Amino acid sequence: MAAIKTEDFFKKKRNTSEIKSEVFVKYFKFWCGVLLYAQKFKRIEELLYIDLFAGPGYYENSNDASTPIKILDSIYQSNGTNIDLNKAVKTFFNDEEKKLIEKLDHNISSLKYYKELINKPVLLNEPASKNLLSSLLQQKTPSLTFIDPFGYSYSMEMLLQAVREWGSDLFMLFNINRIRAAINNKSVEGLMNEIFQHELNVIKDYYNQETNPTKREEYILERFEKLFKDKGYYLFKFRINFPDKNQTSHYLYLVSKVRLAYFKIKDIMKVYSEYQPDGVPIFAVNVKSNPIFYPDMVKYSIQNLENDLMLNINNYVNKTIEMIYEEHSINTNYIKGNYKQAIENLWNDKKIGLLDSRGKESKRITYNCTILKLK
Repeated sequence: MAAIKTEDFFKKKRNTSEIKSEVFVKYFKFWCGVLLYAQKFKRIEELLYIDLFAGPGYYENSNDASTPIKILDSIYQSNGTNIDLNKAVKTFFNDEEKKLIEKLDHNISSLKYYKELINKPVLLNEPASKNLLSSLLQQKTPSLTFIDPFGYSYSMEMLLQAVREWGSDLFMLFNINRIRAAINNKSVEGLMNEIFQHELNVIKDYYNQETNPTKREEYILERFEKLFKDKGYYLFKFRINFPDKNQTSHYLYLVSKVRLAYFKIKDIMKVYSEYQPDGVPIFAVNVKSNPIFYPDMVKYSIQNLENDLMLNINNYVNKTIEMIYEEHSINTNYIKGNYKQAIENLWNDKKIGLLDSRGKESKRITYNCTILKLK
């Protein structure tokens, strides 16, 4: 694809490959760097990158690289740097279509630097199945896995296996319309049972009572997310609407055991997100919003954040703004700047005091300021 501004990326219709390539490669570089060089108590020397829906490596009728080639470019370009991915990362690319994997094989082997890759990519031509994923994950090495959980027969246990090892993250991108069509489809009931488990009957009961498509969609995702959250995983969601209609095209998810991963994907995706007038991201794009904004009518707003912080002020006394953000923002749309704004508002209204890093009354607001409860 031609170079395009990040904020404009979703202004035209994007397929799964384009979305994955735009976002996933950025996260891949971060993930590798953190695991290989940012661990104080654990030495990690090997990582697995697993893409079960790889494609041919280039977009159709184009010289623009897609995810597999971009990943290998990142690995090769790290040679001689402080983060040498060439030594550490093993890549596995799968596609169920034989023609696509043959094209990918040709495109990879034609790379000028192919012979310099220490770990040659492993190419697989199998349906993206439980057995394939299980065999790759048996090595108990930190892995970054891309899956469309509704594309093939994956049980929830298999999705959880992809994030079982410490440092392993699961990246999911799927078309919600496929799921909606499958809820009451007897021919795929086995697949839906494997993914949603006991939640499927709950979803069906809700479907029989609720006819609103938006509420149905939200409920499906809520029950899907619950299966991860109940096990203590961090989960980030981003909604992608079609650019020409107010209907969901895809949902992007990251599942991880590591808090830092959650904050990083949030930081990556905030530049794609649309925002409310008060500066809170909705972590969605191409959404038709109400022209009149009512802070008390939405779930997340600066006003609501201020109210919540004051309601629980005893929990935040003697903590920095940075600490409050990391503690409070999990499973919310709030980003770090929102906390600075909300706390600055409370400070200006003389509802709280602020101390600087030296423990003195602050003259200006920074993320290192400490909250002081006023009598």
